[in-house]
Amino acid sequence: MAACLAPGTHPRPRRHLLDAAAGFPGTGSALATWLTTQCAQYDTLLSDQRDLLARIGITADTARGAAARPAENEADFATALGYARAHHAARGTLAAEIDTVQDGFKLGRWLRRQRQHARDDARRGAPPSAAAKALDAVDPWWCPPWSLAWQRTWQHIHQQVQADHQLDALHEFRSFAPIERAWLRRQVTRYNDLHPGQQSLLADIGLTDESAHARPVTPYAETALAHARAYTAAHGSLATPYCAVHDSFPLGPWLARQRLLAQHTKTPYAVHHALTTLDPWWNPPWPMRWQRAYHHARTTPITAGTSRWAATQRAAWHRLHPQQRSLLTDIGITPQNRDTAQRREATRSYPPSPGLAHARAWADTAGNLCVPKSTHHDGFPLGAWLIQQRRKAGQGRLSPATLHALNTIDPWWNPPWPYHWHRTYHQAREHHHTSRPASPALQHWTDTQRSLWDVLHPQQQHLLTTIGIHPE
Repeated sequence: MAACLAPGTHPRPRRHLLDAAAGFPGTGSALATWLTTQCAQYDTLLSDQRDLLARIGITADTARGAAARPAENEADFATALGYARAHHAARGTLAAEIDTVQDGFKLGRWLRRQRQHARDDARRGAPPSAAAKALDAVDPWWCPPWSLAWQRTWQHIHQQVQADHQLDALHEFRSFAPIERAWLRRQVTRYNDLHPGQQSLLADIGLTDESAHARPVTPYAETALAHARAYTAAHGSLATPYCAVHDSFPLGPWLARQRLLAQHTKTPYAVHHALTTLDPWWNPPWPMRWQRAYHHARTTPITAGTSRWAATQRAAWHRLHPQQRSLLTDIGITPQNRDTAQRREATRSYPPSPGLAHARAWADTAGNLCVPKSTHHDGFPLGAWLIQQRRKAGQGRLSPATLHALNTIDPWWNPPWPYHWHRTYHQAREHHHTSRPASPALQHWTDTQRSLWDVLHPQQQHLLTTIGIHPE
């Protein structure tokens, strides 16, 4: 009969003795492996980790006397590796789902543990373990630096390509299912942001850098370009209002979508190249309403309205973008022929934005305002602040004083091309001025600019020539 316990008391839990010298018998395979690893790395652990291990009976002396990985665990690994080889032979990948079972063995969970061990080793700077090397021999991408979902989708499409599916980027990958088409289009859009290993895998299925940049021109886009050509021939520019309709085609909304797309895409579109050929300033870095007013002043006789607009530009000359000044000079508006009548000085004043001081300090050191979003300067979120200013400038809500100040600090702080391109350009510029050898990725970018020269904006071409990059 069990002994009676006093009211309010509980039986003391049984303690499981950890025998490190014998390889922790009585524990599961995964737990025994983890405990053995902690003993082997005991000297590199934090003091708090050692304290926690001491609570379960593992001290410095215990760790030094711990046996190597139990022989039965080695046998378990060899068995699991056999299941992994069988799965790879059947599926072509080890990017298995967590619930994958191979011949009754829970392969998905086992692979997840092996990936965790491999990533822990990488974080500590330890060399790859024998287990990781064995899995590398089965599948070099069993533990990729990108998501397993990406790897599984790639493998699925790879199998279809081997089954003679046509991978045609120019025709929107029509031979694939809608979900697969969407995935392939995403790879094309963000190709320059992909890991080099991902780019190599995409090249294996025929999606190379050249095909990724070969943006398709859809029948609808061809129709829109035809209307854009006709509109430019009639009006001399593409500075259309949003509501513009040309021969029943909504040209204004279509151009607005293209401008928005040009701000976010990282690779040039053939459509955007065609629009730049029609009007180099179809997507200017200043508000479109200014561009429309400029073309009105350029193409109509001088009236009271255009005269007032010209006087406003002369008065605000020091706040304009350098390219705006150049355009105004082309039609005879210069700061020297300013009207005698001056605008009444504003009676309200506002304190300058703190971001301007940080922007000046940053540009004094770096020479530009091409900063990542996460950039902080003396605790101030400079990168996020500059993104906000670019958004305001695109919406026409940025104050003239702030616009002038930023244009003075860096004329290309808000370029009309993708910002990713501008950041890479500044990396290439730094290598050019310091005569340092460029990395393979930067050299690849340079070669891409030469091959796609005609697609670039005229000012992009000019900037590239200043650092010795010319068309092929």
